[in-house]
Parts: sequence; structure tokens; C-alpha cells
Amino acid sequence: MNGIIGRKIGMAQTFGKNGEVLPVTYLRCEPNTVHDLKTLDRDGYESVVLAFEDLGKKATKNKKYRVIKEFPGHPAGVEKGVEVNVGVFEPEEKITIVGISKGKGFQGRVRRHNCHVARRTHGTKYGRHGSSGSIAITARSQPGIKMPGRMGSDQITLHKREVVVVDKERNLIAVKGPVPGAVNSLVYLKKSVS
Repeated sequence: MNGIIGRKIGMAQTFGKNGEVLPVTYLRCEPNTVHDLKTLDRDGYESVVLAFEDLGKKATKNKKYRVIKEFPGHPAGVEKGVEVNVGVFEPEEKITIVGISKGKGFQGRVRRHNCHVARRTHGTKYGRHGSSGSIAITARSQPGIKMPGRMGSDQITLHKREVVVVDKERNLIAVKGPVPGAVNSLVYLKKSVS
């Protein structure tokens, strides 16, 4: 199996082999269930469909799990209904992490695009605000202009992040560095292609 679904718990720090302090993010990956197998004959491609967080009493006829996600590939020995846990990863292994970044709402141009503000000391003639459109040729705002707008809530993919700790008893993985998203947000982990 080359992937698993989990939730971000938070950040902490641990010690490496040489005694250096490592910032890590802890991820809780409860056992995932193999919901379906996509085959080359039936679907035209191969993948494993994992289900995460059984809804229990809140389950409906069409929805039994909170999250369902496809992972490409068809490893040997994987069958429908089998549980997948954090044992698919090993310490010091490189993985790819996909998550949704924190939403920051409607932000201005300076914070959203890291633009600078004009100097205001002793007055200035360059700080005047005017129209954002062109004059006569196009008479409209050109695409790609850095403007205020919604910031955050974007899908972020981190490649080749090192696994520091794998705790099979508590279903925890510690990954070196930060992981996108708020606490308790969903993350998708898969093995990096080297």
C-alpha cells in the first residue's frame, strides 16, 4: 500500500540521532478500510480506494464513511475490506503530503501578494489611488493584476518530507517540518516517487 488518510494533530519537537532538535508535525492516521479496487479490465486504470472515519449510526444508505480517497497503484495482497494502518510507512522514509491550507478570508493587496507600501514621510505624490483599468486601448482591467481577494484555503502539496516517528500502537506519524492546514484538518499521505 502506498498511501493513507489522516488528520493533523499539531506541532511539537523531538531529538534527532545526533541530538539536534527537530520540529515535527504529528498526524493521527486511524486504520483505513479498503473500500474498492479499481482494475485495468473494468475501469481502465489501477488504484486503491480507501475509506476513513466510519460514520456509524449517522451512516446513510449511500454514505458510510466521512472521507473516500483514491490512491494510484495496485499493490499485491490488498483486498476489499482489509484495514490499512500506519505500518505502511517506515522512519526516515520520504513521503508526499497533501492538505488544505488555513483560510484567511478577504485580504488586501499588500498581505495577499506581498506588495510594498509607498513611503509617506514628508508627503508624497506617488501614493494616490486611481483606476485599476487601462485608458483607451483595452479600457478594462487586464488579467493577472494583483488585487485584493480571498486568501488561503488552497490545496498544498509537500514533496519528500521525512518521516521521523511511526507509532503503530497509537496510530501516529511524526513528519519533519510543518504540514498545511489547521489542527484536526484532513491530510493525505503517500510514498514519494524518487
